[in-house]
Amino acid sequence: MGKIFFNEDPNHFVISRKLAGYKRITMEDARNFILQYKDTQITDFFVCLGASGAWYDSQKTDNIIQTYRRWVAEGKTNENETNAVVSSVRLVENFYKDYGTSLQAVWLDTLREIGINPWISIRMNDIHEAGMEESILHSEFYRKNRHKNRVSHREPAGYYDYALDYMFEEVREHYLTMIEEALERFDVQGVELDFMREIYSIGVGREYEGIAVINAFMRKVYALVQNAEKRLGHTVKIAVRLPDTPEKALRLGFDFFDWVEAGIVDCITVTPRWASSDNHMPIDLWKKILKGKNVTLAAGQEILIGAYNRRGFLPQYNTYETAIATACTHHFQKADAIYLFNYMDAIKKEESLKTADGRDYSLCLDRDIYKKFLCTAGDYDSAAAAHRRHLVTYNDVHAIGVAARKQLPVRLSGKRENPTGFSALRIATGKISPSQCVSVILGFSAGATFETEDLRVYLNAKPCRFAGEQAPYAQQYPDMKYYRFEAENNGNFSPVSVIEVGVCEGRTELHWAEIEISEEK
Repeated sequence: MGKIFFNEDPNHFVISRKLAGYKRITMEDARNFILQYKDTQITDFFVCLGASGAWYDSQKTDNIIQTYRRWVAEGKTNENETNAVVSSVRLVENFYKDYGTSLQAVWLDTLREIGINPWISIRMNDIHEAGMEESILHSEFYRKNRHKNRVSHREPAGYYDYALDYMFEEVREHYLTMIEEALERFDVQGVELDFMREIYSIGVGREYEGIAVINAFMRKVYALVQNAEKRLGHTVKIAVRLPDTPEKALRLGFDFFDWVEAGIVDCITVTPRWASSDNHMPIDLWKKILKGKNVTLAAGQEILIGAYNRRGFLPQYNTYETAIATACTHHFQKADAIYLFNYMDAIKKEESLKTADGRDYSLCLDRDIYKKFLCTAGDYDSAAAAHRRHLVTYNDVHAIGVAARKQLPVRLSGKRENPTGFSALRIATGKISPSQCVSVILGFSAGATFETEDLRVYLNAKPCRFAGEQAPYAQQYPDMKYYRFEAENNGNFSPVSVIEVGVCEGRTELHWAEIEISEEK
C-alpha cells in the first residue's frame, strides 16, 4: 500500500468551480470533491484552513466571510464582480448560509468516512498579494500590522520583505489564537504548521536569535495540542513543512533538531516552495538525522518543475512522467511518504496546457491520468516500473550565507588541441530494471557554435550514443535545441547517476538535462 499526503489549499475549490460557472456549491458538490480521492494511495489529507485569514467562519480571528461582507457594504464588490478570487468568496458565504457549516467541516467528516486521515493545515505567514495596498486575501491583522513586517527598517524591495516578523509577540499570539480555535472547531488526526508560507518569518539579521523564539513558540503549540487531546480523547499529531536541507531550515531560524529531541513534532515535510519540484533534496541525509526518532519524513512535490530560475519565469507544469519520476527518486531515498502540494483537481478543460507539438500534458486536468498518478505515486515498485523522466531541477528557497544549490546552466567549450573539459550533473533515479530503455536528453542554447559530432556524453563513465535531435517535450524550455543520447542498459545501473558532458570544439551553454527511462522494451 502506497502512502501519499495531499494538501488542499484554501481557495482552489471555490475558484475552480467559479471559473467553471457554478453559481452555488451544494452539499453534494462538497462531498463529491473528497469522494474522488477514495481508493487512491492518499492516506492523509491536509485541509488548509486559510491564507492570511481564515476561510471558515472563525469566531476568534477575522475571516474571509466577514471580509467579503465588509467589501459588499463598502461597495468594493458586487454581483457582477469579475475578479475570480473575490467573486469566488461569494460561494463560500452562500454555502455557509445554505448549510450553517463550513466546507472544511464537510470535507473533514467525509475524509473520515472513507478512511483517509483528516488533518488541518495552517499557513503560518501567508502573504499572497502582499504588494497590494488592499486585497480581499489580507486579514485585518495583516492590514493593521504592516509595520511588523520582517523588513520594516527600509522600504520593501521584494515579495518576502512583506512577511510578518515572528520576533513580535503580537504576531506569535495571533497565530497561536488561529491554532487554538482550529483545534477547538475541528476533530482531526493532526495539525500542520505550514512554515513554507512563508519560511521568511524572522526579521533580517535576527535569524539566529529567532531560533529561541520559534522554539518557545513551538512549545506553546504543543501545549495547545495536548489540551485538545484531553478534550477529544485521542492523539493529535503535529506536522511541519520546512525547506529542503537541514542547514537551510536552521539558518532561517527553524531549529527542528530541538523539536525532534523534545518530542514536539510527529511529521516533517521537506519541500521546495513553489517554482519547481526538487529532484535533489537530500532525503537520505534527513533520514540519517531522524534515525531512531518517531518522526515521519515526507518528501514534498510541487506541480511545477524547471531546471533553474530563468529570467522571465514561465511556469512549467509536471506531466505524469516527470511527477512519477520525482516520486520514484524520493522513494529510493526512503521517504516515508510522498507529499503533494498544488496537485489539486481541475475541472475546466479550456485550462489545459498545450505545448508546441499540440499535445495536452495536463496531469491534473485529465481525470484518468490524475487518478492513475494518485494510485501509483505512493508506491516505489509501481513508480519505478513507469515511463519516467528524471530532470535536473533546482530549489527556490534560499537562506543568507547558505550556498545556492543548482546544477544548471553550465558553459561548455573545447579546443581540439587541448583536452576537453567536462561538466558533471548528478541525477538520482532509483532502481532501473534490465528491460527498461535509458536515454540522456540535453538542451543547449539554440545559437550554439558546435557540431553535434563534437559532443561527448557519458553516463556513469560509459559513453552514450548520439541518437539525433529531438523536438521539445512538455516542461522543456522552447528556446533550446535538444538532443537524445542512448545509454546501454546492461542491467547494472546505479540508482544515482552522473552525466558528464563535454564538447571537443566550439562553445555552448547547457540549460537542460534529464534521464528518460522508458517502459520495458
